[in-house]
Amino acid sequence: MKVWAKMVLFAGALFLMGPSLTRAVADDDFSKEVVEATALTPSLYFLKGAGGNMTASIGRDGALLVDDDFAPMAEKILAKLKELKGGAPRFIVNTHFHYDHTGGNEIFGRTATIIAASEVRQRLISEQVLWHQTHSAIPRQGLPVITFRNSLEMHLNDDTVRVVHLPHGHTDGDSVIFFEKGKVVCLGDLYFAGMYPIFHPEHQGSLNGYIHNLEVVLKQIPDDAQVIPGHGAPGKKSDLLQYYQMIKDSMETVKKGIDAGLTLAQIQKAGISPKWESYRHGYRNTDQWIESIDSALRRR
Repeated sequence: MKVWAKMVLFAGALFLMGPSLTRAVADDDFSKEVVEATALTPSLYFLKGAGGNMTASIGRDGALLVDDDFAPMAEKILAKLKELKGGAPRFIVNTHFHYDHTGGNEIFGRTATIIAASEVRQRLISEQVLWHQTHSAIPRQGLPVITFRNSLEMHLNDDTVRVVHLPHGHTDGDSVIFFEKGKVVCLGDLYFAGMYPIFHPEHQGSLNGYIHNLEVVLKQIPDDAQVIPGHGAPGKKSDLLQYYQMIKDSMETVKKGIDAGLTLAQIQKAGISPKWESYRHGYRNTDQWIESIDSALRRR
């Protein structure tokens, strides 16, 4: 069974204690894990391993990798890149600091240039607590060496790669990567395809920031773009729009309950629209999703 699938199965039960979406999963057995590749364009590939989704740009200028999974997957990622006529990544872009997206930094950073929002470096350079587990600073070679506050552009493999920092959604260091010519957009954990979202107040993430950042992205995505989530299957702009509408509708439902003087338990009992129930998942069930919204709205 894939480690990602294991995490999903156990996360619901362990949510309050902390699902294994962290480097702690590195203690699991990765020997049977594989990296699967799906062509998005002649030079862009969707890569699925054991952790967060990845996107690779491969061409005459070398390989660029968006996120790099858990550290034990690095050798398999490299093998897949070579199979795709690439090689060791020349550049790595981190969408945020969480360790299922940055674990490979420690290996690939010995030769690759790592790029991320300034907040990602600050998180990785210091001790962090994620899902009630403490994580020490990562080794120096795994740190981003190019950081930015707002945005940057790269011109690579006959494409313009635009990296935009959209903070205070999932975390304070979220970036969205636009491959302009290829019409591929990588959202990291600003998008959990087919699942309720997760935002981390302890890492300066917020519900309001999350939905605001989705609005910003939706205005910039071409209608025919391919959208890559941090977890789940790639999709279209229409899928992302439905995800946004699910969040907005859920927020409105919970707010009405709060305004009516209902308790959290009463709002949970009433639930949200049945059409959104398909978004319940191992990461977060509907009661937990409602609780996270309730907490965010009452905190304002």
